[in-house]
Amino acid sequence: MGDGMRQGAARQALTAGAVVTGLTLGATGNYGDADRSPSAIVPPSRAFGIWGPIYAGSLAYAAYQAMPRRRADHVLGRLALPAALGYLGAGLWSRAQGTRAFLPLVGVTWASAMAAYALTGRDTPEERKWAEATEGPFGGGTGSWAPTGGSGSTGEAGRPGTPDAAGDGSRGDRGRRDWWRWAVREPLAGFAGWLTLASAISVLDGTVDGPAAADPQRRWAVPALAVTGAVATAVTAVGPRSISYPATLVWGLAGTAVQQRRHTATAVTAGALAAVVAGVAALRNRRRGTR
Repeated sequence: MGDGMRQGAARQALTAGAVVTGLTLGATGNYGDADRSPSAIVPPSRAFGIWGPIYAGSLAYAAYQAMPRRRADHVLGRLALPAALGYLGAGLWSRAQGTRAFLPLVGVTWASAMAAYALTGRDTPEERKWAEATEGPFGGGTGSWAPTGGSGSTGEAGRPGTPDAAGDGSRGDRGRRDWWRWAVREPLAGFAGWLTLASAISVLDGTVDGPAAADPQRRWAVPALAVTGAVATAVTAVGPRSISYPATLVWGLAGTAVQQRRHTATAVTAGALAAVVAGVAALRNRRRGTR
């Protein structure tokens, strides 16, 4: 095994370890009861069941990137560090509450998760060439490229531009793209989507806290939701195409609308933003297709 392959194996092991460790810490953390939380924008406790699919997808990503044939995959290598930081940060989330490290941790965790998701749709000239070779000049672009397995003409697994990576549009080629989508992009998209809302909740809780926090929380609820909705809408419109990112945001925002239904402004804002994110996702998928 050459130095590059050893480095790839080490990267795979560290990434898988970070994902599993982060999920384990998260599953054992004490986040309190959302139904009794004083937060003005938290969804109900049952909405957090979304972590079930997120956990399953995250484990699929950890297993997929750890496959021996993926050691030389340069895209997985690029997103390994931000993905690892995102999962570890999410795992430490509950344990940092009430400390000075909490808000910086929330920021680093969210930024890392978003960076990992963004890198699943990185559109370099080589990747665009691969997309055009497999789908034609109008079917690819950002979000359509997926690394493939095999050795290629240079012995580098799935490197864009090699005959193996170029593919021929066959069923096997489409299958490799599907694997990339469901084992990498969608898990990281769902993880980043839920953290977008969770970060807003945590920032509001971390900055407006104390025994008499209910009124200040209520005053800041709509602005906090507006910022969250703007970020979610922008990412849905221009980020890598996925179902999971907008779906987790719609789920969370709809939950907030239900949980805060006695507070009209907050509930209406959350519900409207959920509809906007869903509409942007549907419009984009209708125009460009979902792969």
